[in-house]
Amino acid sequence: MLVLEEVHKTYHMGETEVHALRGVDLTIEDESFVVVMGPSGSGKSTLMHLVGCLDTPTKGHVIYDGADLGALSSRQRANYRADQVGFVFQKFNLVGTLTALENVELPLLLQDAPAGVARDKAAHALESVGLKSRMKHRPSKLSGGEQQRVAIARALVNEPRWILADEPTGNLDTTTGEYILGLLEGFVGEDRSVMLVTHNPEIAKIADVLVEICDGQIESLTKKSVKQVVTS
Repeated sequence: MLVLEEVHKTYHMGETEVHALRGVDLTIEDESFVVVMGPSGSGKSTLMHLVGCLDTPTKGHVIYDGADLGALSSRQRANYRADQVGFVFQKFNLVGTLTALENVELPLLLQDAPAGVARDKAAHALESVGLKSRMKHRPSKLSGGEQQRVAIARALVNEPRWILADEPTGNLDTTTGEYILGLLEGFVGEDRSVMLVTHNPEIAKIADVLVEICDGQIESLTKKSVKQVVTS
């Protein structure tokens, strides 16, 4: 279970304070497909970064399976990201000089996994996203949709409990975007969850949990089984 308790995040830009999150309370059950929506600057990406231990709250607590993520050391946060979280971004973030297979195995090699184990796991992850025949291609030889599938395979290769996806369909056509969403939906279950940040209201239709955020506060929270609205 993921719990955010009175979470604030403030950034200092010179003499200016930017309040990205303002007292966010949120509870997410395991095996959920969570969609976070809101306009640019609303705080949705900040929320995802806190869940992924890419940042820590200024005030409040982000608790996952009983552990306060904000209280972890730098090494513990790095281990959490490596073991528990897979990231997918709009711009793919692939290494251009590496093949698809090499891009996917890279996180494992960085954790000192044996080369053969890393190669086998990477190949399996690419097969799971339909890229068995494209493993030896570099990003420049892949379409946008194929590059995003490589990015998803890379996120899956460590067998994480969370995939955190920031506008993963933003650079893709509608058909390819629907395919990518299907891959992410298929990940949910067996103690695994997805949090997806988007501007696209169509994606909200597939959410188990829809979080609508504006000006750093949750405006509404809608759950598929039990509809609940919280107004700031």
